[in-house]
Amino acid sequence: MSMATGTREERIQEERGSALPRYTIRTYRLPSKVFHWVTAVLVLFMITSGVMMKQLGSGPVADLLFSMHKTTGILTLSVVLLRFLYRILMPDPGTGREHFRRPTLHFALYGALVAMPLLGWAGVSAFGSTGILFGLELPSIWPHGSPWADFLLETHAYLAFGMLALVALHIGIAMQDHMTRARDAPDD
Repeated sequence: MSMATGTREERIQEERGSALPRYTIRTYRLPSKVFHWVTAVLVLFMITSGVMMKQLGSGPVADLLFSMHKTTGILTLSVVLLRFLYRILMPDPGTGREHFRRPTLHFALYGALVAMPLLGWAGVSAFGSTGILFGLELPSIWPHGSPWADFLLETHAYLAFGMLALVALHIGIAMQDHMTRARDAPDD
């Protein structure tokens, strides 16, 4: 029995006699990268302010955090919808024939990024607290005084913690891809 040389994928390919599906790591345009990092910063603030205002309970600092949280939530929803529009109008080069890694994770993240602000907005509409920063008011998207307010806001909070798990998984996969790319880079 001879010792096989090469990478694990090459050995498996040689044994099977067929090519394994190759996954590619996307390269993104600058606007896509800006949308990504703006979204990441907004989500980080949203989760941090949500936990802090819940721990504070009531008072002027909690009220300010709550107003900032609602304002940032609408901003996050707007950025994500603009990001969708950009992806539709300006698709990334090379999409279509390539097999991209872990699309389910990205779909779950996008779903959470749209559902979470909408649930929060519906919850504050039902609760009757639609005021945001600068004296502005959000239009109500759920009937005021609805018995669903607590359920909507709890679901919003649970989804936020679920999204933390998705973000951790996303970061881990990105780090793995970065390290794999560095390991597989040709030596000069």
